[in-house]
Amino acid sequence: MTRDGGHRMPDEILSGVSGARMYDAAQGGKLNFSADRAALEQAERLSADTANALVAHHQHVHRVVRYLAARGMEQFVLFGTGLPSTGPAHETIHAVYPQARVVYAERDPYVLAHARAVTGKSGDRVRIVGCDFARPAELLADPVVRTFVNWDEPVAVGVLSVHEIPVEDTSWVAALRRELAAGSLLWLTVLSMDAFEEDVRRAVTDVNRRMGLTAYFRGRDEVLALFGGLELLEPGLVWVPQWRPDGTEVDIAPERTAWLTGVGRVG
Repeated sequence: MTRDGGHRMPDEILSGVSGARMYDAAQGGKLNFSADRAALEQAERLSADTANALVAHHQHVHRVVRYLAARGMEQFVLFGTGLPSTGPAHETIHAVYPQARVVYAERDPYVLAHARAVTGKSGDRVRIVGCDFARPAELLADPVVRTFVNWDEPVAVGVLSVHEIPVEDTSWVAALRRELAAGSLLWLTVLSMDAFEEDVRRAVTDVNRRMGLTAYFRGRDEVLALFGGLELLEPGLVWVPQWRPDGTEVDIAPERTAWLTGVGRVG
């Protein structure tokens, strides 16, 4: 499928740039193509922190799911976790809570195929579904999600692809929140260029556009607004290396990751 949900030929997949495969390239993985590595190199010319920022995001994903699983969260619905990547999130979850159920929502056909392959050994505990990241609430109607997830019980919903959604569009978060039972958690990671100079922000936007990638940046107040009315778990809204660090974080100034994150509890 293309980014708008249509189908595309395999050669277009191989020659195009995928954010998920750039994520893998930054970690030294082998599940990426030359176009992805070239895009990562181009991004690093704008900011030398780019690869470390992607690694920091990956590390934070595992800290969050480990923390939530250790506290008894039994259901996870995760949009845009960076698959393929070294050490998928469900492995970390199941190491702590083997009975937990995990849904991955992904978009790129290559990513979907790989995800299904690597999660096949997880038996009944993992599902993979296709999703348009720009419209995450549409996943609520997916028959797999409707039958696999018990929405009457707490669910941890992680939307790690908020940068795909226009800043002015908040309908998706309202729709997700209406579905979430008391005790559920809404976890967001959001691209914010607040720590970068205006010329760098313009250059990043231009490069993303030329690579066919979507990236909308939000300021801190715009991110906080997405959590309106929810209780943020400690440490609140922070840069990804600052969310419950464990001493293994990659060497990068937190604000230079350009990722803000928070986990809000539904009352």
